[in-house]
Amino acid sequence: MGSIAGVALCLALCICPCWAQRPREKIPPPPRPIPQGRQQPRPKARDQHPHPPGFFQRLRELPPQEQQRVMANDERFQRLPPERKAQIRQNLQHWNSLTPQQKQATRERQAILESLSPEKREAARALFPQYNRLPPGRKQAVMGAFMRLRDLPPQQRERFLSSPQVQNRFSPDERELLRGLSGLLR
Repeated sequence: MGSIAGVALCLALCICPCWAQRPREKIPPPPRPIPQGRQQPRPKARDQHPHPPGFFQRLRELPPQEQQRVMANDERFQRLPPERKAQIRQNLQHWNSLTPQQKQATRERQAILESLSPEKREAARALFPQYNRLPPGRKQAVMGAFMRLRDLPPQQRERFLSSPQVQNRFSPDERELLRGLSGLLR
């Protein structure tokens, strides 16, 4: 995966959850007729009209007027439930309000998240709510500790997490969060 230096940045993806792209998936073929007497398995709860991989990343890179035009003319988008369309529009509005530096940082976090295995990606997403509940000053402290942790060789990470410096500076919940983040580095 190259440098894991930016894994910490993936925590902010929760701000724009629709930008986190699922692993490359093929659009399923049309359903086959079901023989008499057999029940069709229920599909997982997902968009009923999935877009090709990268669609939303490409959409967000367009100027706002062009985004609106694409959504108005995209048949799949038009068939989405109203709540999902509203969520996408809200996420685009948030994206459009970011500075160029914030957009670049988000792109980098997304690339890092996508480089994780599906299991680690799910683990990272499970950590987001815990991280987001922290006050801004504590987020910064946890992120700083994680950046130090990620720069350590794997055999020294547990020693760092058990050190008096970490034990005295962080609450039990924050130490648990740091352990979870450390698990993403393996």
